[in-house]
Amino acid sequence: MKTTRVTARLAGLAVGLALGVSALAVTRASAADTPQKGGDLIMLRAEQLRTLLPSQPTDNASIWPIEEVFNTLLVPKQDGSGVAPSLATSWEQSKDGLDWTFHLRHGVKFTNGQEMTSKDVKFSIEETSKPSSPFAFINAAITKVTTPDAYTVVIHTAKPFAPLPADMAIFANSIVPYDYAGMTPEAFSKKPIGTGPFMLKSWTPGVEATFERNPNYWDKGKPYLDSITFKVVADSNTRANEVQGGQAQIDEFPAFSSITALQNSGTAKIGTYASSRVDFLSINTQKKPFDNVDVRRAIASAVDKNTLVKVVLFGHGKPAGAYMSPSSWSHDPSITGYPYDLKAAKAFLAKSPVPDGFKATITVASGNSDQQTMAQIIQASLAKLGIKITIQTLDPSAAYDAKQNGNYDMGFSYDTTDIVDPDEIIRFTGSYDGGSHGLYSFYKNKEIDSWIAKAATLNDQDARQKIYFKVEKAWNEAQPLVPLFYTPELYAYASNVHDFHPFVTGNYNLADVWMSK
Repeated sequence: MKTTRVTARLAGLAVGLALGVSALAVTRASAADTPQKGGDLIMLRAEQLRTLLPSQPTDNASIWPIEEVFNTLLVPKQDGSGVAPSLATSWEQSKDGLDWTFHLRHGVKFTNGQEMTSKDVKFSIEETSKPSSPFAFINAAITKVTTPDAYTVVIHTAKPFAPLPADMAIFANSIVPYDYAGMTPEAFSKKPIGTGPFMLKSWTPGVEATFERNPNYWDKGKPYLDSITFKVVADSNTRANEVQGGQAQIDEFPAFSSITALQNSGTAKIGTYASSRVDFLSINTQKKPFDNVDVRRAIASAVDKNTLVKVVLFGHGKPAGAYMSPSSWSHDPSITGYPYDLKAAKAFLAKSPVPDGFKATITVASGNSDQQTMAQIIQASLAKLGIKITIQTLDPSAAYDAKQNGNYDMGFSYDTTDIVDPDEIIRFTGSYDGGSHGLYSFYKNKEIDSWIAKAATLNDQDARQKIYFKVEKAWNEAQPLVPLFYTPELYAYASNVHDFHPFVTGNYNLADVWMSK
């Protein structure tokens, strides 16, 4: 059987160390220890869960809980080196490269007791392929899905499509029951039925969502936890205090300024994990004067990334150049971005329609001390160009909505890839039609879009890489976003939490996590 997999040429498997992280702090049980059943884990986060319908979210705050409720045909490996079986136990590509056949695991049941079959898989993929799904682009190469029998699915493409196995590991292609088990998509989002390790128990939008163990999970013996609760706490200081005080077990993305205090607390630890994360200063290119490339280049040249890494990240990161993460083989290390140079920034602005500067706002999320500090540093720097920036503070949900709807001037965003192939994230951040309108920049470039589409048809990784480098260079010239820095994923967690290891792709995989008494 011929099985085509994503190759493992990742430049950043040791990205944590490459980014200057002093050590990987991970609480693991010894080889002699056995994971214990039980425990109610509370994870604190700044962002709220918005939907549990797999085909709809573009935000990690919704994506990562979805991955605990649903399964995909394949899953990314922890180090990002390829994909592994999940609901599909094996798969192969036809000789002409146009058909991918997936063989399903037998005996898997949804939480309503219904057995999962190829009918459910076909329905799920077709739902995500609809134009109403932000991730329809991920399935754009698919022409049809056929089901020769209850445990076989064949995905047909118009042209050979190298990323397809990786695309079958993305949350958006999670398997839901056929016709949403008779519910409307809206109703299903509130009462989801999946095959994953956890199932929804309760959900108070904007406050918290609790998921309990699925007693009939197909991966026998898992999960270990009784429940997991995602609780919204916008203020980073409050989150840190609650983990230190034992009111919660995990703080998702603590402020870098809190690392030392957390490490010295005696009750909490810091975990830093290899990551595909890239942080950006988002620029709304559909608004004047940000539609002008020289204005954007001036802004990029006035951002002191080294100072941001030093002051905001306390050295736990690297200034960013290319918009693709160093964790991917698609990353072009020759791209260093626009260096901090106020003289060059003034020259760019002099060529623009607003040579003497202008007024604008930069939107930050309340409670996010890192964003507040970054905004103040950038505000002071842009003032030297005559660009007068007002810092607008919104609650995290409103800040997210403002970016989604294009109701902002500048703000902060980040991306992480959900799959091991670069096709998803190079589209998501670089293409208007990639699910987030170019990570909320609303930048359009048809030439870039055509290059990305061409690369996906090639199985030769070197040939694909050359095209991706060309994309990154063109994107760098346009600067629709300013890449700020590459960072590891940072979590604070209680000392009795074991085997919590977020993947390079950001997946939690909480089915493996357990708590000692």
